[in-house]
Amino acid sequence: INRVIKLHGLSDKAGPCKTETRALRGGVGYTKNNAVRLIQDFGVSEDTAKHLSRAYGVNAFEVCRNAKPTGKTWPRFGNLLIEGYPFLECEVAWICENEMVVTVKDMLTIRTRLAFLNSEAAKSVAPKVAHLMAKTLKWSKKEEKQQLDDAMAYLSEFGGPFPAVENVKLSLTTLTDIREIFQTFDHDKNGYIDFVEMMLMAEKLGFPMTKEEGEKTFKIIDLDGDGRLTEDEFTHWWNSAGPDDKLRQDLGKQFNLTTDKLGSGSDSRGVMFG
Repeated sequence: INRVIKLHGLSDKAGPCKTETRALRGGVGYTKNNAVRLIQDFGVSEDTAKHLSRAYGVNAFEVCRNAKPTGKTWPRFGNLLIEGYPFLECEVAWICENEMVVTVKDMLTIRTRLAFLNSEAAKSVAPKVAHLMAKTLKWSKKEEKQQLDDAMAYLSEFGGPFPAVENVKLSLTTLTDIREIFQTFDHDKNGYIDFVEMMLMAEKLGFPMTKEEGEKTFKIIDLDGDGRLTEDEFTHWWNSAGPDDKLRQDLGKQFNLTTDKLGSGSDSRGVMFG
């Protein structure tokens, strides 16, 4: 924008560009304690609170105000869209009303990324998502069915729990956060990456490793030697791995992901909070 203004002499009409200093939607008033407050104020689970806080910033409180009682001792509010993932049913309506998502396909891919995390989970929950969206967007039964059919046809291109390699590439090229890369590898959403996940994902991404190569890389990342790669260990590896590290090198070449581009931890630049 600044360059266009300068080239065309538009300084009296516009500029300078304010993107760098403009807060993201939900960013004004955001603090690191948002997730804790969501747990305390709304009785949602810790995983859900962290997810909502990172995805919506302070708008997570608005999302939670529409959360329904679970009927459980804990969490008290926030019915899950599907077990094993932090997404809530009430998010669907909020996303439709506030983030201009109007298709089931986009809800499961671009917005929640469930299709990239586990395509089978996305397929199983697609009918529920279609029904929830139909209520919010006032779809007819015909439109609801068409939306579901379109989504299922698209999801059929995803190969099992791991998406087809083309879709994985699309997902990763849009990621701007090391945490998001970690979660893409952690496809069963249990909070860590095991050896099998690392090997399968590397193969899906187009750079398979031999067992010996995989074990060597895994050992380097697994700082405490417990056989599980945590997010902190993954981030430390990403920022410290040398040019000879095969997995780090292949990821960098394939997706042009660099430490300078991504940042790390709270300095990471992207669309997520936290």
